Amino acid sequence: MNKETLTAVAAILGNGYKCYASESTGEVFAAEDINLEDRKAGNFKEFVPLDGPITFGIMEHYCALVEDFGKQSELMEAMMYEQPFLTFKRKVYAIGLADEWIAYRTSKIVEILEKG
Repeated sequence: MNKETLTAVAAILGNGYKCYASESTGEVFAAEDINLEDRKAGNFKEFVPLDGPITFGIMEHYCALVEDFGKQSELMEAMMYEQPFLTFKRKVYAIGLADEWIAYRTSKIVEILEKG
């Protein structure tokens, strides 16, 4: 699959949702946006969200790249709470790093998908 298709897949997976990509057209659909009949009629590949430890690792690596020590500390602390994924997401938005985080996460998921 081409980079554009994998990037669309990564964006959906990064939000924790399953998706399907047409192997013939490259079109990507969130699981809720395509019915079973259409999936069976087309040539679709299913993608499921990454396992928790993999996503957690991406979060850890991102934290290490944050240059502002205060923001880095806040993100690292967020990962220690009972719901680390939700807490991290909220903190990333609260401290103004959401766009950077989403771009980083998407690029890392694309790398994982390319390795197969």
